[in-house]
Amino acid sequence: MSTTDRDRRELFTSLETAIGTKPANTFMELLPRQPADELVTRSDMHAFGSTLRADVRSDMTELRAALRGEMADLRTELRVEMASLRGEMNRWMGRILAANGIAVVTALLT
Repeated sequence: MSTTDRDRRELFTSLETAIGTKPANTFMELLPRQPADELVTRSDMHAFGSTLRADVRSDMTELRAALRGEMADLRTELRVEMASLRGEMNRWMGRILAANGIAVVTALLT
């Protein structure tokens, strides 16, 4: 059964008559305005906390896996780029050495 505002007013009037205005106000402030079946209990909060922790752990696990995958992809890309640069440097060094060799032979022949 839900308590209406009229029920609360009648209770306040009775309390005001019986114990005075200030104590009646204090008592009414201590009573919840929500129906009792809508109030959150300590066990509700513990269950919510447990669920929230499990959700956060799950999200962190997914994030960790995604980051590991991204890092692995970046390492692979970096290795490919480094190998490409190494090959390009080797080709240039070969050309430079060949050009120097030709220059040495030409200088010796002249």
